[in-house]
Formats: sequence, C-alpha cells, structure tokens
Amino acid sequence: MQDDTVTLRLLAPDDALAYRALRLRALAEHPEAFTSSAGDEAEKPLAWSVQRLGADAARPHDFFIGAFRGGLLVGMVGLQGRYRPKERHNATVVGLYVAPEAAGQGLGWALMQALLARARSLPGLAQLDLTVTEGSPKAQGLYARCGFAVWGVLPRAIRVAGRDHAKVHMALALR
Repeated sequence: MQDDTVTLRLLAPDDALAYRALRLRALAEHPEAFTSSAGDEAEKPLAWSVQRLGADAARPHDFFIGAFRGGLLVGMVGLQGRYRPKERHNATVVGLYVAPEAAGQGLGWALMQALLARARSLPGLAQLDLTVTEGSPKAQGLYARCGFAVWGVLPRAIRVAGRDHAKVHMALALR
C-alpha cells in the first residue's frame, strides 16, 4: 500500500541530498521559470546545499519548506531575507516547485501558506516579493490567490536557449 500522506516541514541540512536532486530537476524541467540554471547549480558542491538549509541566527528570514509524500521530497519553497539595514523588512520568495507526480493536489498552495505563516511570525518582516516568468498563468494565479499583487514587469529579464523571457514582479504586505 502506497503512503500518500503529505507532510510539510522546514528543510534541514540532513535534507541536502533530496533538496539538491529536486532543485536540479526543477531547473532542468523548467529552465525558463528560474533565474538559476541547472548547469551552474550542478557544479556547486553538496556543502552549498547543506549550508543553504542550515539555521543561521544571523539570517533568520532564510528558510526552505519541503513537502514530503511517502518520505520523498516532492515540493519546496524558500524565503531569502535581505539584511542591509534599509531592507531588513523585506524578503523574497524563491524556488517554488512541485514535482509533476505530485501536481494538482494543492501542494503549491499548501507550501505557500506554510511559508506565509512562518514569514508572518518573524519579527521585523513586513513585506515579501517574488518574480514569476510571464506566461505562467498557474503560478501567477497561485501567487495572486495568496495575496500577492503585480507591481511591474521586467522585459527580457532572463535569456534561456537564446529566447528572452519577462519576469512579473509581485509583492505582498505582511503587516
């Protein structure tokens, strides 16, 4: 019998192998959706992922949440804070991805709700922002349902295989 129970939790350094594998898969399957490239990420040592998932008191607004089904990481989303004094009240949502075999089950929504709940609990954090590739109606719709509003579009923000893609900028006030 297959266990379809989904568990959401903060990712930790022990999750680095699973995180790295899912991240590389996301970057390879949807290169236009991410600013990072699979090739560049594949060259980074595992220690980079371990460090990224580690708790750091100096960077309290940095974390990743994973969705696990049957013990396997099938989705993730992260938050990256800004730490210059004039920007500390802002953080950026990064790396939302749900594996195709887990898509259509509300995991994107669940991951975003978990991220928002944690973000709202962090002292001093007042606003979140993100970018989404133009022409991604499902992703942009999810973010809009979570309360994010479009504030601008950067044409030709990324170039993938010689083709330019615009990035839609969205923001959400937490307080």
